[in-house]
Amino acid sequence: MCGHIGFYGKITEKEKQSAEKMSYAIRHRGPDWANIYSADNVCFGFRRLSIIDLKGGNQPFEADFDGKGYAAVYNGEVYNYLELKSELEKDGYTFRTNSEIEVMLTMYHKYGAEFVRRLRGMFSFLIYSKTDKTLLVARDGFGIKPMYYRFSDDGKTIVFASELKAYLCLDEASSFKVDKRQLQHYLTFQYVTEPETICEGIKILPTGSYMLCSNIGGKLKTKITEYRRYIFAPDATQTYEEKKKRLREAVESSVKYHLLADVPVGTFLSSGIDSAIITAVASRLSPGIKAFTVGFESDDNNEIENANQIAKHLNVEHIKMQCTMQDFVDSFESTVYHLDSPVADPSTVAIYLVSSLAAKHVKTVLSGEGADELIAGYRQYADVIPTGKIYALPKPVKSVLGFIAKALPDNVKGKGLLTRGVTPIEKRFVGHSFVFGEEAKKKLLTNYDPSFDFTERTAEIYARSAEYPGYTRLLKMQDCDLHTWLASDILVKGDRISMAHSLEVRVPYLDDEVFEAAKVLCDGDKLSHGTTKYILRDAFSDIINHETVIRPKLGYPVPVRKWLGGDLYEWAREILENSTADEYINKAEALKLLEMHRRGERDLYHEIWVLLVFVTWYRLYVTDAEKTRRTRSLLNKQI
Repeated sequence: MCGHIGFYGKITEKEKQSAEKMSYAIRHRGPDWANIYSADNVCFGFRRLSIIDLKGGNQPFEADFDGKGYAAVYNGEVYNYLELKSELEKDGYTFRTNSEIEVMLTMYHKYGAEFVRRLRGMFSFLIYSKTDKTLLVARDGFGIKPMYYRFSDDGKTIVFASELKAYLCLDEASSFKVDKRQLQHYLTFQYVTEPETICEGIKILPTGSYMLCSNIGGKLKTKITEYRRYIFAPDATQTYEEKKKRLREAVESSVKYHLLADVPVGTFLSSGIDSAIITAVASRLSPGIKAFTVGFESDDNNEIENANQIAKHLNVEHIKMQCTMQDFVDSFESTVYHLDSPVADPSTVAIYLVSSLAAKHVKTVLSGEGADELIAGYRQYADVIPTGKIYALPKPVKSVLGFIAKALPDNVKGKGLLTRGVTPIEKRFVGHSFVFGEEAKKKLLTNYDPSFDFTERTAEIYARSAEYPGYTRLLKMQDCDLHTWLASDILVKGDRISMAHSLEVRVPYLDDEVFEAAKVLCDGDKLSHGTTKYILRDAFSDIINHETVIRPKLGYPVPVRKWLGGDLYEWAREILENSTADEYINKAEALKLLEMHRRGERDLYHEIWVLLVFVTWYRLYVTDAEKTRRTRSLLNKQI
């Protein structure tokens, strides 16, 4: 696992100096090695966290084949690289290292850009061809590893980075400009949906895509190609037992691949079934593996207690930390900084703390993220059963029910169910989280634009899902989450927050073979026996304790709801009162929401958290950008 930056196009001494500064700004991604490579129209900076081939995998990496030379930087893990290497050796290729990057360059030389389809793992990379002066940029299918890019002001150079914060070090990017459209959508989604970012002019390469860059006569050209898209294909011809067997085998195989490392590997262990399965399988394949958990003193969900129960059942070493509210507050600003774009998920702070804990013992951990999107684990997925019955009613009946739902007060039980039941999935479901509606945003945003409807962010996703036969309401929700929530929230916090502590997080559920086993599942395989993700629970029920098998999903529960109404009220009020984002956020309205939550008039903790994260991000990246550069990037340092 590593971090990299890259310039392509017009390269002067200025770009080389910027490369050093940008590389240093993301030094947390790779404290073990650093180097710069530059040529006529390219400059790479690299930071290495040594996981595989500790002696021979340093980058930027150069290779020559039949007079054709290449240079590359790469971030991630390719779990099938040994099989690919063996295949290439049979074709007569020889290798001087045991690194993935050498295999990838050899594959590129033999197959061209399409070789990326053969890679099984998580990755982002830059490969420069010295012969034809072109650049290949790519990212894995699920979007586990990031790849940001922006064009210089004169349009003659494109600048890549593993993290958005690296752009703070560019002279011409001394102040980020907020994209008002994306801010408006952020208030609904709680994150900015890829490939956009919160900053105008900075994008992230779409998941499952590669970009080819050329620079002929000083004219920069780029072309993005989608090479992979995950499509569900339920198959009723396979029996439940056949699907269950295949799913278990795929998960076990994936965990085995994800344990490949030349350093110790641990696991994140929450109280849920996903991480319990990963830990159970990993402990059988790698006896002595360590599991890590954090919880909070005032957490009524007993995350540590439940995780401890799992660890005892599996007989694994369990390293845990009981955190306080002060630990949470002390970690908040650093968490926001490391997220790059604002992600208003309170669990990010918990992940920051558990990553800090794990990094003291291991360099790599396995996480249970991804199972919910692939196998329908979120509680709102079960909502398709009652709402589906309502939606199947004749149109006139639905119209009446919709009128009744509108007339009911917000606190009346059943209003939400009726509203969701009469509304098509495409017009109401935007992924796992829906925070501010349009009416609320009108009051809160100083520059609200009614033409920026939240559905524009999901319209293309639903249009594409309509092309696939057999896409039920449940599959549409899963597909939406897969292409919004997973890539833009779950994987962002997993990568940025862990790497803040120089810790590599691997996600075995997000594997091509696991998806192949999951995509054929029918709704009844997943939603059954009064629970979600039933087939996964059933497939591993023989090795997981019964309490965990039946326990509903909790995630990383943080008692923010309770804190904001009590001990953290003054802390939150001070952040909102001192906000420097008045150009975008109506401060009086934000404080009003906080007061309503404190008085118990409405549960608004989620809305408040969205605002707290944005105004803190805005201060760090815009208002106090120079101070952030000085204190966090330390521009006087060199690599």
